[in-house]
Amino acid sequence: MQDETRQNVEPRHMGSSPATWLLYALLFGGLSAAGFAALSVVFDGPPPRFDARLVQPTAIASILLFLLVYFVSDGLRLFFVLRTIGSRVKIREIFPLVFINFLFSNITPLATGGGFAQVWYLQRQGVSFGASAAATSIRTILAMLMIFIAAPAFQFLHPDASNSEIARITMQSLSGFSVLYLVGFILVLRRPFWMATLIGTLLGLACRLRLIGEERKDQWVSTVRRETAEFASGFSRFLRGSRRDAAAAVISTLVFLVTLFAFPALLLVLLDYDVDWMTVIGTMSVVTFLMYFAPTPGGAGLAELAFAGFMASQMAPADLLLVVFAWRFLVIYLGMGIGMVVSAYVLRPRTGTG
Repeated sequence: MQDETRQNVEPRHMGSSPATWLLYALLFGGLSAAGFAALSVVFDGPPPRFDARLVQPTAIASILLFLLVYFVSDGLRLFFVLRTIGSRVKIREIFPLVFINFLFSNITPLATGGGFAQVWYLQRQGVSFGASAAATSIRTILAMLMIFIAAPAFQFLHPDASNSEIARITMQSLSGFSVLYLVGFILVLRRPFWMATLIGTLLGLACRLRLIGEERKDQWVSTVRRETAEFASGFSRFLRGSRRDAAAAVISTLVFLVTLFAFPALLLVLLDYDVDWMTVIGTMSVVTFLMYFAPTPGGAGLAELAFAGFMASQMAPADLLLVVFAWRFLVIYLGMGIGMVVSAYVLRPRTGTG
């Protein structure tokens, strides 16, 4: 009964306020523009300039190959997670969701809209609410686990990879948070009641301090208990599922992340730089790690500054804004643009009385 109620509420919520989504999109665009303006001031660089080397036939072919691997692996990681937990969907039904998720994840703070979009879309494909919520959560958690392990490990193995003292201090501080995150993740999996009790105690304290009301506290405690139990149950189903499909989900996630992290290296190679691919990939794992803490939609503004802070030492100042813009265009803006077209078609209200 609980799932039926949520199935009826969430799709309506998802499409109920186009003005809200437009406001989020404008906020994303404004913050992105502000990020580039801040870069030009902080790094005293010229505006992004066109470079013909990025549109040579071999360059376009390389970029298209990277984009193909990037988008396909993104779709496959959710496809194999769904198969692992026992939901059978056609692979062609998954790929529209890649671009729908690009759009809604990046125009909402902390990617909250992406969860609604993914669950709603999967329900329209016949996947139950419980399975779709579990699959989208596991898909995200697999990527986060890899990033939260890889970023601190790279910082530990290559402490001098960035010449920016602020970047090094920031990363070292957040490395400790990643350890807490991993501990919390293990607790949620192994002892979900413990975590729910801890959060409930903290919310009770906030209530006694009059930071939140009694009714809201009870509501949040109930939500935390339900979500931690559902997540632990879903992840257990994933671990008990097909080993082959689970391995394929992990491999697809790894390919997706490596491709994502390698895009700046590709751009630098196309601009005739001598590139250490592993250093760039490791550095980008750190940048992506930092973006998980960005409160702005899609990390807009902060993503550009974090990228420049860690990558500025690896290119000439004149190329910095160009590479930042090309990187954001390929890994974010392009997917969002496709997502706008796909969403307008796929998420349109169904007609008929069915």
